[in-house]
Amino acid sequence: MRLIVRSSAIHAAGVFTLEPISKGTIVVEYTGTLMTHDDADSLYNNRPYTYLFGVGDGTNVIDGYGMAMYLNHSCAPNCETEEDEDERIWIRAIRDIEPGEELVYDYFLYDGEGDAPCTCGAENCRGSMYSPKELRKRRRLARQQSGNIRQQVRH
Repeated sequence: MRLIVRSSAIHAAGVFTLEPISKGTIVVEYTGTLMTHDDADSLYNNRPYTYLFGVGDGTNVIDGYGMAMYLNHSCAPNCETEEDEDERIWIRAIRDIEPGEELVYDYFLYDGEGDAPCTCGAENCRGSMYSPKELRKRRRLARQQSGNIRQQVRH
């Protein structure tokens, strides 16, 4: 399969296909060093970006290198990820993809710091790379913290 990394309107660089890709095709493997989540946190402490991909129960991550690390997030993806029993990550087309299209998948982030704003530009963009479940959790925690602050102010 002919893929190219080039400038992306979504974020810096992205991966684009030079030929049609059929729905269901495995496009690329997300390769890199397997390490614990804690080791990755230490390695990337205070860095503005990472290429980490959580695997298994989330205690391990892949520190990405290779073409797959350049696939950007989109709330309207044309690819999805799947993990096999060996904690290998594959990126598969979820619809037919035309030559020249950027390959994107939904990151569904489940942890991290900050807002992780989304710049995908999709009509149904949720405004964040965090998963809907993580966004609900963060809103709930913010409401609880806000309530605690209001209670402290009253006393």
